[in-house]
Amino acid sequence: MYKIPFLILILSFLLIQCTNDKQNNEKLSTFKIRISKEPSALLPFKRRGRAELQINPYIFLQIADFDPINHKLIPTLIESIPDEIKLDTGIHKGLLKHTLTLRKDAKWDNGTSISANDYLFSVKILLNPMLEIHPAIRNQFKNIRDIVIYKDDPRKIDVYTVSDYMLTKELVTNMEIYPEYFYDSLHLMREYNYKIFLNTPKILSQLQKVPAAKEFAKNINGTYFMRDNVSNIGPYYLDKWETNQYISLKRKKKWWGTKYKNNSFLKNNPDKILFKIIPDNTTALTELKNGNIDLLNNIPGIDFNRLKNDNSFNKMFDFYSPLSLRYSVIILNNRNIILSELKVRQALAHITDVDFLIKNFGTGKEKRLIGPIHISKTYYNKKLQPIKYDTQKAKKLLAEAGWSDSNHNGILDKIINGKLTELSLNFTIVGRQIEKNTALLLKENAKNIGINISIVTKNKKNYQRDRKNLKFDMIISNIGKDLVDYDPYPRWHSDNIDPGMTNLSGFHTDKCDSIIEKIQQEKNRTTKDSLYKKFQKIIYENQPVIFLYVPTNNIIVNNKYKITTSIKRPGYFANTAKSQ
Repeated sequence: MYKIPFLILILSFLLIQCTNDKQNNEKLSTFKIRISKEPSALLPFKRRGRAELQINPYIFLQIADFDPINHKLIPTLIESIPDEIKLDTGIHKGLLKHTLTLRKDAKWDNGTSISANDYLFSVKILLNPMLEIHPAIRNQFKNIRDIVIYKDDPRKIDVYTVSDYMLTKELVTNMEIYPEYFYDSLHLMREYNYKIFLNTPKILSQLQKVPAAKEFAKNINGTYFMRDNVSNIGPYYLDKWETNQYISLKRKKKWWGTKYKNNSFLKNNPDKILFKIIPDNTTALTELKNGNIDLLNNIPGIDFNRLKNDNSFNKMFDFYSPLSLRYSVIILNNRNIILSELKVRQALAHITDVDFLIKNFGTGKEKRLIGPIHISKTYYNKKLQPIKYDTQKAKKLLAEAGWSDSNHNGILDKIINGKLTELSLNFTIVGRQIEKNTALLLKENAKNIGINISIVTKNKKNYQRDRKNLKFDMIISNIGKDLVDYDPYPRWHSDNIDPGMTNLSGFHTDKCDSIIEKIQQEKNRTTKDSLYKKFQKIIYENQPVIFLYVPTNNIIVNNKYKITTSIKRPGYFANTAKSQ
């Protein structure tokens, strides 16, 4: 008579065990993502390409980062965002002081707490001239003039920056920090005072005499720390890297960030995040359909809409299309004698049918913009309206500028510097479909009003060479932005108009330069926003480039998962994925 109750007990136990196993399997899932190419390095200061941006944030954390939802700078490895205090006396007179206190519970992979020495080491890395780091990054961090660790608190540090740099708060907080014990176990960098690193020739001369310093640089510059040995403070660690196949990240079991439930960067929901390297888009889509990957992003708008409207497909997947932190633009080389004319540039803007591009080649959710400030910014100048597609207006502008078809060959011309000059331009592209579509549309519209546009297709190497040397008339660029305040200096100041520099259009005026310099130094939010709007008005009135639109980041996710998406790159956060 005891057999039945005992059997029920066993079955109940097995049922409970199966339920627990199912729940554990749902929680300990592997979230699979396609990346189009293999990253070159899993070390943020070495490489920040598209592939790296999709992987690095789960291994490496920034001291503070921009919240993916409200876009505000929030503390991650520090207790709070520091105030900026301008000093009027003492050895740091004229500088800004930022006091950082690192979280006591933030732990490295070996279980030790993050310390001020790790912060100091991390900045020294960026200033070490023996390391292969982009010069722009090194020059940016030279704005940090001193770092002082508190003697009575190894987690507290004062960081002193120049006062005339616009992103000082972001500079000292919005950066990755690296474990000194792992990358510099000999404490080699501790032997050199921080201020010596601000003098590049001096520190280089000293380091080159030290064999250990050469070995340190060799390890950082080679694969040793970029791939073979990867360690940091993020919620995941590098589990396995199979060349040209996949990269596997595994959740840390004793994860210190668990209690910070409202911080997206500290979540580690999936047990594993698997990045499958699939270069071909068609193959990637097949893998998505077959369930071999769970997330696909950067999908062309036409394909995204087609799949979204396919009933057999959309039953299995969720579709996201947040705006991206990028904008598309046709760069006009204002150094060209034809493009140096304002009315020619304005005419080209009026025959660029941006709405047609959005409707026929995008998702339809792309947003037009009027200048180099991203539409998401509070200081975007909404009073300025996008240039309308208007061929008659374009014809009128060219006629006013003296262009006519004097030889009746269908191409407008006029005498420039004593020579008959036809209104002919080259549009150089690499060959991506969106480039082809844009160039062909503009070529056809231009032909109808007497402008001859020749489409020149070059391989990536030659295209980049000509772009760098400013040997182009018109090119398309997809310019990436950040959530930090926009610094117009690199792309729009006259300091940067020479070959190899960043002002590709070559446009500049004294007034524009002056406003840019004021933007860099202004700390008052209201005054700064006013300067931004004046800057946008100057660019708008001069049309040195043709601004197109802010593209969407098109993401498809298996609907058994729920994820967080955002305008913040890469547009999704795999560590937030959870079963629905």
